[in-house]
Amino acid sequence: MNISKSNKIIMAVVGVGLAMILFLAYLILFDANQDSIVDQKNTHAPADESSIPAAGFNEPATASSSTGNPGLSNPFEIGDKALEDRIIMELQRDYGKNISKKSTQAALFDVKKYIISLFPNEDGRKKFYQILKRAFPDLADEIMKTLDKLDEYNEWLADNEAELSQMSGYERTLALWEKRNALFGEDADEIWSGELLAAEARKKTMKDTMNVLEQSTDTTLDEKLDVFKTTLQQTYENTPDEFLLNYKDMSAMAFFSLESVQGDLKQMIPDQRQLEMNKIRRELGFSQDEIEKMAEIDAEHE
Repeated sequence: MNISKSNKIIMAVVGVGLAMILFLAYLILFDANQDSIVDQKNTHAPADESSIPAAGFNEPATASSSTGNPGLSNPFEIGDKALEDRIIMELQRDYGKNISKKSTQAALFDVKKYIISLFPNEDGRKKFYQILKRAFPDLADEIMKTLDKLDEYNEWLADNEAELSQMSGYERTLALWEKRNALFGEDADEIWSGELLAAEARKKTMKDTMNVLEQSTDTTLDEKLDVFKTTLQQTYENTPDEFLLNYKDMSAMAFFSLESVQGDLKQMIPDQRQLEMNKIRRELGFSQDEIEKMAEIDAEHE
């Protein structure tokens, strides 16, 4: 059955931060900028890397009815104020240590887009700025300037896409760095540093694995899960993104959202399907209490 990604629903969250879980799953599930060419060498030589790190995602999944999609259900309802408080807490936790660095500020580019999408009835830019002022009061204006320059850079990329595509690799690299340096000066080297390019490479590795699993109709659920878990571990272990491994809700949401996994589950009778979903959740690190609570939600959507 062909289930559009835009209609995938996020699995019920149990005991962990909602906003960042959705964002992290968003990073794994949706494509990165297709023009991105990753150079993992940590040097100051120009890398042929057209987009900023983590730029170019599709819009996040919308929360609609999940009936008929095994393992998936609506997230818990949360008010705007509580959601804003949660976002601020997690921004401070995950970015606060290095937020004065331009590279860290640049990493908020897609976070900004996602946060704005959470408040569709408000002025997005104004809401994001209010959140920044609460999270990082002394640096909010500086962060907004950095992100505005990144917007300008990406608009320039879009406007000059045809011309850039006709250049040789060397010419294109020079053009990209000329624009980066014009906008950011010496900060350009930090923003497009080796670590950020490596982070883009990690994201691409996970995206490629998800694409393969998405089309994998000749493997068992156990085999798919083994590939998924192994790739996740090998990709993020001992890296600055290792904290992603702690978000079992994100992992489960990503795995259950695979078309091939949905297809396998839908071929099972209800009792067998529930046992299989329980097993998958156990393999992903959920406790027995959490598994039982999610099974109750599954039953409501059966």
